[in-house]
Amino acid sequence: MSVSEPQRLGNILIASGKIIESQLFSAIERQRESGVMLGDAIVELGYVTPEDIAVALSQQLNIPYHELGEDFRLEQEEVHLIPESMARRFCLIPLKMKSKELTVTLVMKDPLDIEAAEAVRALTNLEVHKAVSTEARIMAAIDKFYRADAHIERNLRAIADLEGEPGEVVEIEEDIHDVNDDELRVLANDAPVVRFVNLILMEAVRDRASDIHFEPGEKRVSVRCRVDGVLHDVTPPPRHLYQAVVTRIKILSNMDIAERRLPLDGRFKFNVGGRMIDVRVSSLPQVFGEKLVLRILDRESLLVDMRDIGFDGGMLTDFQRILRMPHGIVLLTGPTGSGKTTTLYSALQMLKSRTKNIQTVEDPVEYMIEGINQVHVRANVGLDFAAALRAILRQDPDIILVGEIRDLETAQIAMRASLTGHLVLSTLHTNDAPSAFSRLTDIGIPPYLSASTVRVVVAQRLVRRLCLRCRETVAPDSETLTITRSIFPDAGEWVYHRPVGCKDCRDMGYRGRVAIAEYLPMSEGIRSVLLEHTGEVALRKEAIALGMETLLQNGLRKVRQGVSTVEEVLSVCPLELEGQLIRE
Repeated sequence: MSVSEPQRLGNILIASGKIIESQLFSAIERQRESGVMLGDAIVELGYVTPEDIAVALSQQLNIPYHELGEDFRLEQEEVHLIPESMARRFCLIPLKMKSKELTVTLVMKDPLDIEAAEAVRALTNLEVHKAVSTEARIMAAIDKFYRADAHIERNLRAIADLEGEPGEVVEIEEDIHDVNDDELRVLANDAPVVRFVNLILMEAVRDRASDIHFEPGEKRVSVRCRVDGVLHDVTPPPRHLYQAVVTRIKILSNMDIAERRLPLDGRFKFNVGGRMIDVRVSSLPQVFGEKLVLRILDRESLLVDMRDIGFDGGMLTDFQRILRMPHGIVLLTGPTGSGKTTTLYSALQMLKSRTKNIQTVEDPVEYMIEGINQVHVRANVGLDFAAALRAILRQDPDIILVGEIRDLETAQIAMRASLTGHLVLSTLHTNDAPSAFSRLTDIGIPPYLSASTVRVVVAQRLVRRLCLRCRETVAPDSETLTITRSIFPDAGEWVYHRPVGCKDCRDMGYRGRVAIAEYLPMSEGIRSVLLEHTGEVALRKEAIALGMETLLQNGLRKVRQGVSTVEEVLSVCPLELEGQLIRE
């Protein structure tokens, strides 16, 4: 009985309806020109996905296809079987090592790579079986399981019998209220708890997380990190150690471990790779225990150029000019988490000089910067924004940063300071730049005073940056084109991109964030509208007529530049905000 020859890869793809014959011929021609494998040539031409090629290879060679999805895990003994350099060189990972049968399954991008199989066989003295997956998924698994701190969960299990997956909830077996404070203090200083807290902090810094959330439920607890504005599940603490972890963090933060009925605040510092990281801690009593939120404050994140923030072109030049003025008010507006603090501190970094006295009043002081005098508001002892500002004006300041203008008294003192020769930087919570003047009027500041003191208002939002290494071009759908063409008539000619995911962005498709801004400098036209008391709508129309670029317009420019996506921009700039005021 003769053995039938395996089907050709191209025929399998045609039979499955993935490609047609003419596309196969084009791919073969590409293969001849570039010397790549046929499957890679078909992918390069955009006819199929890498997953389609891997599935076809599994059919052709009669071997398993492994998706290596989020549920996939690689045990530490398997990681130690093959060195990382070999795994990366041949693009493979060991799977399901069967010690009794002396076999190992290799998940490979190229199962026909004889050199790779022989190298693993010689190194391990095990019989090699093969499986197939895509290069991106294999490399993501290598990044995930071979990195230096990849074994947080496994190390903790060896110490504290941890069972669970990253992102999985973990049951709490004991009532936290039955443990006395002395026992908690002992537990908090035990090796498993100390190691867990240290590794969570290291992982958060490595992933550029801004916050860590420890959240208890009735029987479960989860831990989530906020990266680029989005929360992601991470490895939770072992069951039975949650309150000990909370206590450990409260000890580090000089918080009262015996107080679990009231909200508490604290802070501490730790060193990662020579970088000093500040951590601000907030505890909140909930029905099933204390929730902790740790704000990660990396001082290096402030040492950024305004171009890196997202300011460019004429906007950046004019903003820097205004910041060098001897007096006036500069206002940043936007919701919480829109990057106002980073922008203001970047401005202070630019202005910092031994010849100037820079003073801030904040609630709270997030970043401590050498060469800048900072005051932390303490309303419980009478040191609010207004009281601190009154004292600061007696300290011979040149530049003053007010964390937020919240009330009439603070606004009046800030206005008075700008009129007496000081540059004042502050924030307001408004949706766009023109409405900052309406907000000041609502607080009680007359329009003539705002018109004579405010130099510029910048409304800001943050959108995620596409990972430049893995982003892909994509044809926009009709709805996207309708939106973009209504604002930019040439939008049909743009090159659009979509997120994919790779090792550099940890499979998120995005890496970092960039600011989009609505920039409104004071001008005679804006001043006239303010003094005429014609309202916010008229002010916005005048600003747009004078050339102000709206948040949506500025965001779509980032899309045109390949920096972000339409979906990201619309997530922070609803179309309703534009109304009928977008220029045709």
